Amino acid sequence: MKVFFTLFLPLTWLYQFLFWLSQGRKKTTVLPNALVISVGNITVGGTGKTPFVQYLVQYFQKTNKEYAITILSRGYKAKLSKQGAILPNGNSPNLYGDEPSEHKERFPSVQVIIGQNRIVSFSNHNQIQSKKHIVILDDGFQHNQIYRDFDIVLLDNNAPFGNGFTIPLGYLREPISHLKRANVIVFTKITESNVKEFEKGKETLKQLGIQLPTFGSSFQAEAYQIHLDTFEQTLIPNNTQMQGASTSGRYFLFTGVGNPNHVLETTISTLNTNQIQHSFFPDHYEFEEKVLLSLLDGKDEKTIFVTTEKDWVKVRTQNKFIEALKRKKIQLLVIRVDVVIKEQSVFESMLAHLVSTYEVKNGLVSKPS
Repeated sequence: MKVFFTLFLPLTWLYQFLFWLSQGRKKTTVLPNALVISVGNITVGGTGKTPFVQYLVQYFQKTNKEYAITILSRGYKAKLSKQGAILPNGNSPNLYGDEPSEHKERFPSVQVIIGQNRIVSFSNHNQIQSKKHIVILDDGFQHNQIYRDFDIVLLDNNAPFGNGFTIPLGYLREPISHLKRANVIVFTKITESNVKEFEKGKETLKQLGIQLPTFGSSFQAEAYQIHLDTFEQTLIPNNTQMQGASTSGRYFLFTGVGNPNHVLETTISTLNTNQIQHSFFPDHYEFEEKVLLSLLDGKDEKTIFVTTEKDWVKVRTQNKFIEALKRKKIQLLVIRVDVVIKEQSVFESMLAHLVSTYEVKNGLVSKPS
């Protein structure tokens, strides 16, 4: 371990220097006529950005119905990421990326734009002209080329600061001290078993002199049965086992996300059983047809397949797999996750103030006397 540390520490310093140099050379551009909110993190791996972006969309759709909403994403591993694209009302995750496709499927009225160069992509594809326009930068904390009005940084409560080191010695994208750039910090994935870590995390921030509004959040998961002929979804009440599933472990979870163990824990809680077989794949896994079909080996109608909403947008395009499920009479469940924020009223009052300040600044309302 000491040898490993000695070898990689210089590379970690080099990474920090190159990151600082890269960030310093980037010019910041203001997106015209838009209130820009960034959702990001400082660690490698899943912190729950996708459900948090969806939480923001749901909030603004409910409270600011006159506003158009855009989700602006890099479109990681998407074939059209380099040239940039706007997502149609359809399902082509290989072209647009799994997470942007998930956003578009869940919110058809929201404009979703992808591109490695988000400024150029936004300029080329934005179709919203109204000043009442909210742009959410998905994974935007390190993307300082775009000016943002509000920076939200998510920290996974299970390991909020990794091992304290940046890549390659650790999991940090940038030093913890850089959290001072944020406007608010949200610890995610808080459960009964790790709630004490939330208090420790807040104390660590305090010791580092990072005094920002800090909130905790957890996931509320629900299971939906997919009707494979129509792809319509039916909600399964929590803690209710599906008809056909036995206690001998006939649920089968397959997923390719950043933190599959957390998905497994969530599935166990949602389905009220720990008898779940599973197969984990790398984050953003493409799920080739032959791989999906191999999952069916030895499975029959007594097995119920389970996956995540993020995985489902890719799986549903594999027709031979869907037909094989139907032929074997295997049911399929999708786990959908929503964010629940502690002190939600306080957090949402910050969002409301953000909108009202934007409106005054841009002449959308009269300034208070």
